[in-house]
Amino acid sequence: MSIFNTKRMSALTEKTVEHFVLGAGVFAKNFTPGTDTFESAKTAGKLLGATTGGGEFKAAKVGHYSQVDGAPENTKGLYILDYWTTTMQATVKELTADTIAAAMTAAKKTTEESVTGYDVIVPKSAIELDDYTENVTYIGRLVGSEKPIIIQIFNAFNTNDLSIQPKDNDEASVQVIFAGHYDPSDLETPPYKIYWPKEG
Repeated sequence: MSIFNTKRMSALTEKTVEHFVLGAGVFAKNFTPGTDTFESAKTAGKLLGATTGGGEFKAAKVGHYSQVDGAPENTKGLYILDYWTTTMQATVKELTADTIAAAMTAAKKTTEESVTGYDVIVPKSAIELDDYTENVTYIGRLVGSEKPIIIQIFNAFNTNDLSIQPKDNDEASVQVIFAGHYDPSDLETPPYKIYWPKEG
């Protein structure tokens, strides 16, 4: 008799596949859950554009342990959550003047009378309140639902540097890392939400 139990162990159930997230999804700006759909956002020009390599949403806790004499630092109840940081990352392959301006963050799109047929993207020396995007939204597919997954970060701007690297046998792209920011009029609400489709 083998000393090892060879019976398979797995958390797989009949519903497991329904909880798979498929594909890379899409990214949009100023998306309104309950009003906008993927189709309406696409028609309204709210999508960031075609992306490559998928993307990433990250929400990180920033906090500290309260120091109490005689108690280990990692005692239950002593961790103080100070605030959240959150980012949405994508590599945009569909480059437009708006994409470049968003990647620059502190920039404005204009034209010049002496040079026709061009949008001119001019950097600014400061980030203004108008440079924050109301929300940047990931829209993804869950196998077992007709409704999309919706993840939003609020008051966002791209914190990554603008880098365009053209090369042979490939298309140039721009990597953006949008960071969410607390609203100064509501410092208690973290700058992100996740809408997950209900089962059944």
